Amino acid sequence: MKITLIIPTFLQGGMERIMSELGNYWAENGHVIDIVFLVNHTPSFTIGSKINTVTMPHFFYKKTALSKFFYSIRLLFYLRRHIKKVSPSVILSFGEGYNSFVLLSAIGLNKNVYISDRSNPLAPLSRALRFFQKLLYPRAKGIFAQTSFAKQVLLKTTKQKNVILLPNPIKVIKNEPLEKKDIILNVGRLVWEKDQLSLIRIFKNLSHLGWKLHIIGEGPMRGALEQEIEKLNLQGKVVLLGSQKNLGKYFSNAKIFAFTSVSEGYPNALCEAMAFPLACISFDCDAGPRDIIDHGINGLLIEAGNMKKFEEELLRLMTSEELQDKLKKQSVKIAENQTIDKIANTILKEFEK
Repeated sequence: MKITLIIPTFLQGGMERIMSELGNYWAENGHVIDIVFLVNHTPSFTIGSKINTVTMPHFFYKKTALSKFFYSIRLLFYLRRHIKKVSPSVILSFGEGYNSFVLLSAIGLNKNVYISDRSNPLAPLSRALRFFQKLLYPRAKGIFAQTSFAKQVLLKTTKQKNVILLPNPIKVIKNEPLEKKDIILNVGRLVWEKDQLSLIRIFKNLSHLGWKLHIIGEGPMRGALEQEIEKLNLQGKVVLLGSQKNLGKYFSNAKIFAFTSVSEGYPNALCEAMAFPLACISFDCDAGPRDIIDHGINGLLIEAGNMKKFEEELLRLMTSEELQDKLKKQSVKIAENQTIDKIANTILKEFEK
């Protein structure tokens, strides 16, 4: 099958990793894969040697409304010309900020275009973007939704009938032969959506037990987190580790993974922790965790915003190795159900309809 993948960039991010893995997997299995980037950049994710072509525009825009407008017009014709030239069997586009743009560029070309929004379905969008979604999303051959809530919202707001529920493939973190320590781990960008501030405040009331909280990630909230750690006198007990490429040693040292996000598209870090496996506890934010955690079976799922309940359940998890082991025995199964080959082949079956 000849498949064109369209995405803004391959800079660091969840949707970029997933498309990179899908493209490389399909190319390795004999499909002709062309990747089109919508922004000129240096990719961070691996592009395998069997990828057919990789293209990106060689023009740029300035940070002004007028410059962005003319860039969009030029990009529209650039993308349309490329689709005509490559003539794929199917097109897959990632990113709600660009999916309408891709659908618009393919009008009249008689191509099957699948799209996938990758962030929280309740995330605020501009009026213009909402307008184009309502106008153009029904033209897609299908929409891949990462969570049941996202599928529900898309069915209601876009009038698109073919919305396919499809979770992400899970990246399995390599286990290293290291001693388990009394460490609670959190992985995610330091942004308000991940709400590590709440996690630090919850941990404050449990810090007397001798455990440590390690937070991996970087972002604009780092300063606020540092101030909170100092304010609560948690220096040495809460450690901000920054961005880390080798997550294996941190996962191997930890016993618990705590996730306090208030907004998610699909929580890849939570899935990776469950597959590792670590005993996981998470807030039930509006999209994601409830599709992954069966409370009390493979993890602990806490009502969103209920700080007291999260603290109580985290304490129960910290003080019971039996509960940790029970959750891990079930959570590890997620890796078997969400392998790259299963997800990639499910998408191919949809493409072949």
